[in-house]
Amino acid sequence: MRTSTVAEEAEPSQQNGNATPQAAPAAEKKLPTLVERYRKPALVLAVIIAAILTAYYIYDSYTHEETDDAYVTGHLHEIAPRVNGTVTDVLVDDNQFVHKDEVLVKLDPAQYVALAMAGKANLDDAQANYDRLKPLISTSAISKQDVDKAFSTLETDEAEYQLAELQIRYCTITAPSDGYVGRKNVEVGNRVSTGQTLMDVVEPDPWVVANFKETQLAHMRHGQPVNITIDSIPDKVFTGTVDSFSPATGNEFALLPADNSTGNFTKIVQRVPVKILFDGSSVQGYERRIRAGESAVVKVALTHPNPDNSAK
Repeated sequence: MRTSTVAEEAEPSQQNGNATPQAAPAAEKKLPTLVERYRKPALVLAVIIAAILTAYYIYDSYTHEETDDAYVTGHLHEIAPRVNGTVTDVLVDDNQFVHKDEVLVKLDPAQYVALAMAGKANLDDAQANYDRLKPLISTSAISKQDVDKAFSTLETDEAEYQLAELQIRYCTITAPSDGYVGRKNVEVGNRVSTGQTLMDVVEPDPWVVANFKETQLAHMRHGQPVNITIDSIPDKVFTGTVDSFSPATGNEFALLPADNSTGNFTKIVQRVPVKILFDGSSVQGYERRIRAGESAVVKVALTHPNPDNSAK
């Protein structure tokens, strides 16, 4: 009796042991079945996505022109003195915003004040001499030549006096327009000379110059919308419009333009500078982050031509 009981107890355990190896093939069969079931829909979906991307690429290539040969630019004024002098005051700092006619730098006007005083004295003497001699012509007490000489001296002295007064005004250097001060290179006590760059004033209304290949301009027109991405602000896409086209290729403005009239000719596709203006609403909040000289990528939509259908 005990032997049979042990055998009966062992039999279920053997049966249970056989159950585990039988479950593995079932799972292995189930996995290929799922792959086979979703393989065809996955391939169809991939083909559809590829077709959509291809169609979009073809449509985009026919309706847009893009270039990364573009940069931000603007009006940049070099501030330089018109007279020699010593700097007595520098009233602005780097990156400061200034208004038109705001005083930037003052020079010591002492030498020009002295010249003006001497010039005024000479002018008064010349005026008095001319006034004394002019009535004497009618009495023949003096020749007309002497009067003409006195008048010439009067004019010369007046010009010298006016020049001295002008030099005094030139000792006060003002901003030519609203803008930001950049590249300041002047301090109090510096001796500066005529034409020396003291600083720059950059106007706060930049635009983009994009150098498109000449083959990209066939359908590009004034007024077409543009998407602009600036490298320093990669998370923002600005909008703008095509404003105008350069009257010549960039090569023509080079210091040494290429000359293809001699030797073996090799055709090189030229680039034409295109001026693109920012939309005012697009740059709100980014005015201080858009700087002249920064690199940009522009994309022009060719599907919205200007009504006059002519390049500007």
